[in-house]
Amino acid sequence: MSNPTGDSLRDLAQSTQEFYRRFDVQPELENCIQNFQEEAREVIDAARQGSSQEHIAEEAADVFVTAIGICYAAGVGIDQLIEQVYAVIGKNDAKTHETHVFHEGKIRRRSSIA
Repeated sequence: MSNPTGDSLRDLAQSTQEFYRRFDVQPELENCIQNFQEEAREVIDAARQGSSQEHIAEEAADVFVTAIGICYAAGVGIDQLIEQVYAVIGKNDAKTHETHVFHEGKIRRRSSIA
């Protein structure tokens, strides 16, 4: 990467864009989705097989890169992506035991559990 910012998400997004530029490729959505699905399967397989933490982390990083590729192909900019990451962090930080409950493998809004 040419100029690391110290912001890992921004650096990863910029690196992903530079990767495509280096190969003179404009990413296509369907190709990016296929790549994402392949990488998601690989991280799932690595975790289920009990691979080393390093290997699982490597596969997870590939998922992040391919998710950014989907965003890039869909026209989502780096700043918009980062803004939404912080919005999700804010929403998750606001969830409490009073508002949400772990149900059927997922943390869900209490009001949606019948």
